[in-house]
Amino acid sequence: MKRIIPVLAIILSMSGCQETEQIDLSTLSPQERDAVTSLAWLQDAEASRDAKLAIERGDKRLLAMATRAPNMPGVPTESASRIKSVCGIRYLEGSTDMVFGDTHLKLLQAAQEYATEYNKLMLDACLKQTQ
Repeated sequence: MKRIIPVLAIILSMSGCQETEQIDLSTLSPQERDAVTSLAWLQDAEASRDAKLAIERGDKRLLAMATRAPNMPGVPTESASRIKSVCGIRYLEGSTDMVFGDTHLKLLQAAQEYATEYNKLMLDACLKQTQ
């Protein structure tokens, strides 16, 4: 019985992940459908892998959320201006400050988490280059 519980927990958590990955676009408004579709890249995104590949290509730009006041998740606010001028930025595809529904909000939050992890890795690489 003790062995069954961890296996059952793993299976249940895996099935939970599959449910969240499958979004029924037909239930969304046209605006939310477009917004959700623009964040489809998140399904295959992995911040550590993507940052490593960018560094290998020589691209050490940080990710910024395309909002009215662009911000770089994971970057200290007090040094953001200096870091932006040293490292450069690129806007995260599908990011916006407009929220079109619950599904879109969840994806925007996932994009923010991705950008935070990516930027922390990229920040180290970028600042090492300038020292």
